[in-house]
Amino acid sequence: MFEVPENRDGLTGSWQRRFEILDRIDGAYFTRWRELSPEERVRAGGFRWPGFLFSFLYYFAKGMWQKGLLLMTAYAVLGMALGSAGVPGAVAWFSVAGGCAASATSDYYKRVERDERIWPWLATRLPAFLRSTPALVVVGVAALGCHVAIAVQP
Repeated sequence: MFEVPENRDGLTGSWQRRFEILDRIDGAYFTRWRELSPEERVRAGGFRWPGFLFSFLYYFAKGMWQKGLLLMTAYAVLGMALGSAGVPGAVAWFSVAGGCAASATSDYYKRVERDERIWPWLATRLPAFLRSTPALVVVGVAALGCHVAIAVQP
């Protein structure tokens, strides 16, 4: 827990089966998704309930620290924005949790197989100082702290 295995040998049997299915459809990009049976689709890239229940915390538990910190920051910023509009905070949580549940399997696959730490489309847009884990921790904790401070005000 909290560490990414060096290779597939360190994965549990269920994760190894998921990875084998993902290999057959060209990895995490699901280019040949239609070739899978419905059961294989659910196993390989289906909705990850732990990802939904624990949101960015699930990413931390699977050793995907940078992505988890970015998701935590997104949750805090979205929560502040929606909260200022009078929308309940649960909407922000469920939005981020849904994204985590939908992408957790492919993100974990890319982390183990390709050592991907931040989504490539986002890495090119982030300032250089935000590509390090310590900077993401500071930004994420600050955003979450602001979110909580705003949420507890009467």
